[in-house]
Amino acid sequence: MNIRLLKFFIPFLTMCVFLVNAQEMDFEGYNPTSTLVVPINEVTSSKFPFVDVHSHQRSMSTEDLSGLVTDMDKLNEGIMVNLSGGSGAGLKEYIDTIKASYPNRFVVFANVDFDGVGSEGWTEKA
Repeated sequence: MNIRLLKFFIPFLTMCVFLVNAQEMDFEGYNPTSTLVVPINEVTSSKFPFVDVHSHQRSMSTEDLSGLVTDMDKLNEGIMVNLSGGSGAGLKEYIDTIKASYPNRFVVFANVDFDGVGSEGWTEKA
């Protein structure tokens, strides 16, 4: 094997080993140290009420809503849009709880229930 070939293969193999090891890092493990140097200006609430247009609240019981609204008030969040409303009786229960406890604070999206899709009468029930 000549020197020229070795000069190519040694860096090539080193790079291959590096690339294989580099691929093992997952998203949770990636936490680079920031090199940005700026004055800290921590903002804990908005100046004006805002609308959170994308949230997923699975449990919307009265107790859960109380804690959620407390957190919303700390941030000056006026309205929250819940995209995980579900369907059927669960959706109706969520909406009834919201109307009784905190009207005008939440917008709830309905979700299509795909159980039994393609079966007789599914389209009419959906």
